[in-house]
Amino acid sequence: MKVTLDDIARMANVSKATVSRVLNQSDKGVGEETRKRVQQVIDELEYRPSLLARGISISKTKTISVIIPDITNPFFSEISQKIAAYAAKRKYTVLFCTTDDSAEKEEQCISVMITKHVDGVILASVMPDQTQTHFRFQKYGIPCVFIDRKIPQMEQSGGVYVDNEYAFFMATEYLIRNQNRRIAFLSGPILVSTSKERIEGYRYALKAHGIPIDPQLMIVGDHSIETGYHAILEMNQKLVPFSAVLASSDIIAMGAIKALKQLGVKIPQEVEVIGFDNIEFAELIDPPLTTMEQPIDELAHRAVVMLMQLIQNIPLKEQNIRLESRLIYRKTTKNQSKMTIN
Repeated sequence: MKVTLDDIARMANVSKATVSRVLNQSDKGVGEETRKRVQQVIDELEYRPSLLARGISISKTKTISVIIPDITNPFFSEISQKIAAYAAKRKYTVLFCTTDDSAEKEEQCISVMITKHVDGVILASVMPDQTQTHFRFQKYGIPCVFIDRKIPQMEQSGGVYVDNEYAFFMATEYLIRNQNRRIAFLSGPILVSTSKERIEGYRYALKAHGIPIDPQLMIVGDHSIETGYHAILEMNQKLVPFSAVLASSDIIAMGAIKALKQLGVKIPQEVEVIGFDNIEFAELIDPPLTTMEQPIDELAHRAVVMLMQLIQNIPLKEQNIRLESRLIYRKTTKNQSKMTIN
């Protein structure tokens, strides 16, 4: 039996207009508890609004969705632009949705994209583990490719990632070879896979060189300038000695550089700094930032190619692609012991 908006409204004890607002992700006129109740009924009834009434073929919407944690983060904005460009070459339109690093907003984005009948999704999830929301892609036959961040239980879906553990092992080892033994590690959100892998790479390098791991040198925050800035000030206030900073993103590194300059610390003579991503701003700051480069263009291209194969029901030769990063030498390190990292 065909499910209608009236059915959903009756079961959720709300008006038809309220159901419509939830389906269209309207911010007005719906409380959070009501929104959750309506969405639960929609999920239970497996309702998808018909596009046929609007003259659109469900099998040929020629749209894909890109769901990312933070559009203001230069890494995600750059990779989104690349994905859009590669999708456009294949005559696909991209619908973007940003979750603001909120699991709840990610669920909302996924719900909206299902109602839009997108042909596929590229997702950088904020969630550390699988949820019933992720399985809704399979339920509705929508291919999903994970990018940047892994969800271990969903690896059968396909994904494109960077080998973060190896990258941070090599970056840490580079700093160690520059005679640094007190290396501060400034991390992004600890629950996501990328942060866990980067921390592990840092730890392995220290252990490989017989350097004790000091919890005072490991500070967790988010990918923001404020995280890097306040981390340096905090360590300075607590008199925690360090001669190098390894940041989980270029944005964090920029905040660290700002604080170091404010404290009168000479970079790189007194403290070396390495970031991660190689965003466009990395070479424009003073001094230009040494960083591990993420292959943003290749990440985007591989993700689009993989998604197109899934949309066309072409079996994947490789379900989980891992790409390597390389160290870009600039002026925040002494560059005394260059290594080949590619």
